[in-house]
Parts: sequence; C-alpha cells; structure tokens
Amino acid sequence: MSTEMTIAWIALIWGCASAVSLPVGAFLGIWLKPPQKITSMLMAFGGGALLFALTIELFAHSLHQSHEGHDIWIVLATVIGALTGGLVFETFNQALSNKGAFLRKASLFKKYVHRKKELKAQMMIQGLSKVRFLQLLPAESVAQLIPHVNIRHYAAGTTIFEQGESGQELFFIVRGNVHVIRGADNKAKVIDELGTGDTFGEMALISDQPRSATIRTIDEVEVYTLQKADFEYLLKLSPAMQEASRKLMAERLHSITARDDSFKKEAGIWEEKALKNFNRLSLPVTSHDLEAEMRKQKGGSATAIWLGIALDGIPESLIIGMLVISAAAHDQTMSIAFIAGVFLANLPEAMSSAVTMRRQGINLRKIFSMWTSLCIMTGIGAMIGALIFPVEPQGAMRYFISGIEGVAAGAMLTMIANTMLPEAFEQGGSTISGISTLVGFITALCIKLIGQ
Repeated sequence: MSTEMTIAWIALIWGCASAVSLPVGAFLGIWLKPPQKITSMLMAFGGGALLFALTIELFAHSLHQSHEGHDIWIVLATVIGALTGGLVFETFNQALSNKGAFLRKASLFKKYVHRKKELKAQMMIQGLSKVRFLQLLPAESVAQLIPHVNIRHYAAGTTIFEQGESGQELFFIVRGNVHVIRGADNKAKVIDELGTGDTFGEMALISDQPRSATIRTIDEVEVYTLQKADFEYLLKLSPAMQEASRKLMAERLHSITARDDSFKKEAGIWEEKALKNFNRLSLPVTSHDLEAEMRKQKGGSATAIWLGIALDGIPESLIIGMLVISAAAHDQTMSIAFIAGVFLANLPEAMSSAVTMRRQGINLRKIFSMWTSLCIMTGIGAMIGALIFPVEPQGAMRYFISGIEGVAAGAMLTMIANTMLPEAFEQGGSTISGISTLVGFITALCIKLIGQ
C-alpha cells in the first residue's frame, strides 16, 4: 500500500473516531435524557477544546510557515480563506435553518421562534394602526399589549358571536367587513356594517352584560382579539381610553360609525411610533411557544437536521485530513486535542437533536441510521482531505492549501460562535458555559503539551 493511501486510511479512522460520538450521543440522549446543564457543560468544554486546537493547529501553523519562509502571503491566504469559510458556512446554515435544521440545537430553535414572534408582532402593529379605537392610547402602551393579542380569520357568512352570549373578548377588524344584527329569526335586522379599523364586542365588556347583537361576516375577515382582562388593563392605563370607550359605546348604541379622510395619515404616524417602541419591547419565548412550533414542524425537518449537522461536520473532517497529513509530514503524533474537542462537541449535539427528532415521531431505526451515516461521512471526508492535499505542498500549492485550511477553520470558528457556545449558554447559563469553555481550552493545552 502506498504512503498516500496509508495516510488516507489513518485519516478515515481518526475522522470516524471523532464522530462516533454522534450515534453514541443519540443513544444516550434518547435513553438517559440528561439534564440540560450536563449537555451545556459538554458543549462548552468541546467548544473550548476546539478553539485551542484551531488556534494552535491551524492559525499558529500558518504564522509559523510564514515566519519560516518570510512569506506574508501565506497568512493573507489563510485570513481570506477564513473569512470566506465563515461567510459560506453562515449562508448555508441560514438556508438550512429556514428548512427546519434549527431543530438540531435548542438555541437555534429558540432564536427561530423568537424571530417568528417578532415578525408576527410587527404585523400586528401594522394591523392595529388601522384601528381608530386604539389610536387614542399612546403607541408605546399598545406595543406592550402585542403578546396578548391573537389573530383570527373567519370565512364569509360566519357568525362570530350571537346576541345574548356572554362576552369575554374585544375584536379589532384589520381586514374585511361584518354585519351587526339585532333580533332573532324573522325579526333579525342588520343595523350596522363595520369594516377595517372598526371595533366590536366592547359593549359586553364595558357593561358586563350579554352580547347586545349578533356579528356575522360579509366577506373573509381578519380580526385581532383581546381578552377581557387585557382590555380592563387598557382602561386602567389611560383616562383617555376610558373616555374613548364610553364614546364608542354611545356611538354603537346609536349605530354611528365615524369615518374621515384624515384617518390614513393618522394611522401612518401611529404605526411609526408603535414600531419604534416595539423595538424596545421584549418578547419572551415560552415553553408553550416551543412546543407549539415543534408540533408544526412534525417530522418533515429530519432531513434538514441531518444536512445541518453534516454542514457542521464538513470543515471538521477536512481539518482532520489536513492534520493527519501535517503530522505525517513532520513525523509528529496526531492532534488528540482536536479529536477530543470534535468528539465532545458532537456528543451533546446528538443528544439534544435525537431527543427532538424522537419527539417529532421519527422512529428509532431512522434516527440511529442518520447519526451513523454522519459518523461514516466524517471519516470519508477526512480521508478525501488526506488524499487531495499533498503531504509537502510546493509553490502556489502552498497558498492554496493555506487558503483551504483557512476556509475550514473559518467555518468551524463561525459554527462554534454561532451554535455551540450560544447553545451552551442557553442550556447552562453564563457560569457553567464560561467555566466549561475555559476548562476545555486548558485541557486541550495540557494534551498538546503531553503529546510533545
């Protein structure tokens, strides 16, 4: 067997060894369901070890090569490669996250849900800016109500509520039209028509009496609803709102709908103010929000999760192949610190992702086959890296190799900063994640010193 093939097989073994924690982690996650703090410690420890390995094995190696040959272009190629790798990783990471790969890490999942809540809230503010009733309230106050407002859609001809029913909600029309109907059966009569910007249901809330009329949609209608407790909060918040409520009820009793040409301009000003205040509004992501989004995802994101973790592993496998080549060229031992860092980083990731996949209803055989395939792919990726890159690069090939090393290192650093450390912080808090990252870094340093 040639030297090149021997090195390639060694790279395959090291690649699989670093990623065997993926199927092992999936098994442990489903079987043991470890506490989040343990997962956080492992994630941060692996991140710290990887940070050391990347710093010493790649970036310091580039500086050393540059110093030996008095060639600054090697460093420049590494820097350009690192920036390219970071941008490429982030681009693919975002694309896969949009397809459901965010489920592979709790921090990415929470960030996704938070972003959805922000977009929904911004849409609500735009809709509420059309409601005349709410314009009497300061925009910053209405922005604080966004977490309590719900969206509903009704088809044409739908009865939203009947006359005589108890009332627990206030309705704001943001699109469509409804009829206000009094009486029953043959005596029923349309007494008013309400459209975008109008409010209904307030009379029962203000007077604590049953619904005074039936509301039926004319066409497709979109409304925002506010529970009675939140509406009462509005009334307590502002004397102006109390006066507006009394006026609105009087208008409804007399079947009067106020409409004027200046409303659109006022709505625009109100929306602008509300959005400015919304930017300072905190929208917490609750466990209920996460569970609701999990049910929406179902099992369709399994492939995206697999691709997302494969994306994390591509730069790792290439670096392992390069490190095997470097060790062979300089008659050195393989960087155990880097292998340990990858192993420990993969373990908690597989734990949490496997539990998520199981909660989505994916069967155990499919889960373990996916993680095992990722382990094999990492080994093959390391083998390919060892085959395509020469042991002793010369001339322009040296700059190319430095650039490729930079791409892989940049992608890994972006992955650590974007997913691993935020995940550790999300699950374990600042103290556990910070100390564990430091311990991982120091442990990798000690392994490096012992290996020398």
